Amino acid sequence: MKHAIVTGGASGIGRAVVIRLVDRGYHVTVFDLTVAGAAEEHVTSIGVDVTDAAAVSEAVASAIEQRGSVTVLVTCHGIRGAFVPALELDADHVRRMFDVHVVGTLLVASAVARDLIDVGTEGSVVAISSTTAFRGWRRQSDYGVAKAAVRQLTENLAIEWAEHGIRVNSVAPGHTRTPMVQDLIDNGYDIAATEARIPLGRLATPDEMARAIEHLAVDASYTTGVCVPVDGGWTAVGK
Repeated sequence: MKHAIVTGGASGIGRAVVIRLVDRGYHVTVFDLTVAGAAEEHVTSIGVDVTDAAAVSEAVASAIEQRGSVTVLVTCHGIRGAFVPALELDADHVRRMFDVHVVGTLLVASAVARDLIDVGTEGSVVAISSTTAFRGWRRQSDYGVAKAAVRQLTENLAIEWAEHGIRVNSVAPGHTRTPMVQDLIDNGYDIAATEARIPLGRLATPDEMARAIEHLAVDASYTTGVCVPVDGGWTAVGK
């Protein structure tokens, strides 16, 4: 059975990706800080902090030992930004933002790529960037900048690993009804104004994001080094 790892696979977009990959015939190993839940067929969960290099190395090795080499990796882990002006950002918070999104993505992707290179098997990595990685945004000097770094990281890895048959891409989700976004809405985020700016006029569902991720991860065999906005037309709006 084919083997995939999905970080942050316990909820939101990550959870939707897990479901789609299982439907495509993969056994999915989920890396998440929270892994409690009912046992599922074709899903294994491992509690791991993706910012901890030793823990990541151990978790990837364990997953490979149990289910074989990982040919698809999707890094859906992430934390919410502070959504405050740059002058109000705490330095430790910004470091944590980069540690989770950028360093965490690099650690897991590198661990998977090392094994694929060692065994001579092709594979695919899809990281999660954000529409905030495109152009400048107010109150996004932590999350948005970190996601822009994820976008460039995938371009760099795509160039380095192409000779080994490892494709590396990213998806830039627009506003999606994940638990993280729902929490923002519950705390006063103006969802009506956001929907009015989106050409398609609504937020995405996690499954809609997962479909785009699935395509890049599994089907887009000649695509590498790109970041695909899946945002209902948000980044196409010029004003």
